[in-house]
Amino acid sequence: MLTQLQEQKLTHYFNVLDFDKSETLEKKDFTSIGANLGTLWGFTEHSVEYQASMDRCGRMWEDFRLFIDKSPDEKATIEEWLEFADKSIVNGNEEMYEMHINKIAREIVDLFDTDHDGFISLNEYLDLFMAYRIEIKYSAKAFTKIDLNGDDLISKVELLGAIREFFRSDDENARGNWLFGFWDNPMWA
Repeated sequence: MLTQLQEQKLTHYFNVLDFDKSETLEKKDFTSIGANLGTLWGFTEHSVEYQASMDRCGRMWEDFRLFIDKSPDEKATIEEWLEFADKSIVNGNEEMYEMHINKIAREIVDLFDTDHDGFISLNEYLDLFMAYRIEIKYSAKAFTKIDLNGDDLISKVELLGAIREFFRSDDENARGNWLFGFWDNPMWA
């Protein structure tokens, strides 16, 4: 069962992914993120780069859709999301958990490591916040929380550690809690 802290973080993540704020996750939420990335990076709508961004985000939806109940409307409510997160990520088997967090890390690196150096720079991390429409004023603080060695880069090891903390930690001070920006934690107020 999810703890109150885990439920708060996972609800925040759901709200980040719910691009149109319809209180459900659906394909258009993910393709909207892809379109936002294309605009952010200056790709014209019919360019190969724009289509690649759309395809990546569409695959993110397809991967996620495999985990939710096959409802006819192909949408996931917050309750379905929290049930999925509880059973498959937070309290699920280790193989499923590792597969999911590695997939998230790979998606972040694939989408945002634009110079392909294997690291996420502050500017690339800012792109993540802008693409997902996360409140940008928390991006620098979040970046420094995740950049454990202070080299101004987030390595794959640091990213995976942050993802692990975000999904499973029940420590309100865990650095990974900041992965997707500030969320309404009374301890941080």
